[in-house]
Amino acid sequence: MSGFNYSDTSGGRRFLHLLRSYRLLGVEYATLLYIGITAGYLAFFTGRLDFLWMHYAVRAAAAGWIFFVAWLDRHASSPALAVARRIFPIIMLNYWYPETYHFNLLIFDNLDRFFMNADSILFGCQPSLEFSRCLPQAWFSELMYFGYFSYYFIFFGTVLWCWFFRKDIVDKAILLFIGSFYCFYLIFSVFPVTGPQFYFSAPANEVPDGYLFCDVMRFLQSVAEKPTGAFPSSHVGITLIVLIFIFRHCRELFRYALPLFFILLCSTVYIKAHYLIDVAGGLVAGVLLYLLFLRFKIID
Repeated sequence: MSGFNYSDTSGGRRFLHLLRSYRLLGVEYATLLYIGITAGYLAFFTGRLDFLWMHYAVRAAAAGWIFFVAWLDRHASSPALAVARRIFPIIMLNYWYPETYHFNLLIFDNLDRFFMNADSILFGCQPSLEFSRCLPQAWFSELMYFGYFSYYFIFFGTVLWCWFFRKDIVDKAILLFIGSFYCFYLIFSVFPVTGPQFYFSAPANEVPDGYLFCDVMRFLQSVAEKPTGAFPSSHVGITLIVLIFIFRHCRELFRYALPLFFILLCSTVYIKAHYLIDVAGGLVAGVLLYLLFLRFKIID
């Protein structure tokens, strides 16, 4: 007996034809998939979340926007619409990431103690505490804050480089990067690890003062950071994914991105955003995600 194939039904064929008619980008499909997975996750825990309607409303609005702009682009194609379709999933990361804070305790209680103890066992100390204690100089703190901020240089710089100089791979890059973000956010939604900056009390969670980038990063953390997403480190994982992509497709950028990456690795622990084991987890996750995208021919 043959298995049931939804696409074999007349309704299924009409749905697939309608979906294809919008000519969605890969990153738009990935965003819709993330919306669907997280909506199902929220539905499973209905009754345990406050303002559940708001989470659904944002998802409905995001999906509606994707289809509307794709439809508009099909009938009135323009460079502005092309930019809007690709930048919208990037903008929405500012909502999806902090949102994980609201439902990452649905399955497990806070897991910071486990990761803190793992650091102590593996390294004989708390690296996130000892690093800044041993090097409290303002110039070094500024270097670390710059390294953490360089995450944005590497990510946005690569996307912009591809947009202006390698249009043939820009959609591939955006799909890889945003799809990887979604994978990290799904992990954060299940495993509640806040990191030393939230788990430790003052003064243990304080970082030595720096200069310009210190102020910039502290401002960004005050308005955008939530006690979520410490393990595995998405800063490390995403940057490694971008670095591998650069090495394969934009090698002229590699010599500039690689030193920034090594500074970023150190900075995640220095500014107490992550335990050292989070960094290791981010490296492993970054490699595995890139291989996953390659395995299923999503990007190559």
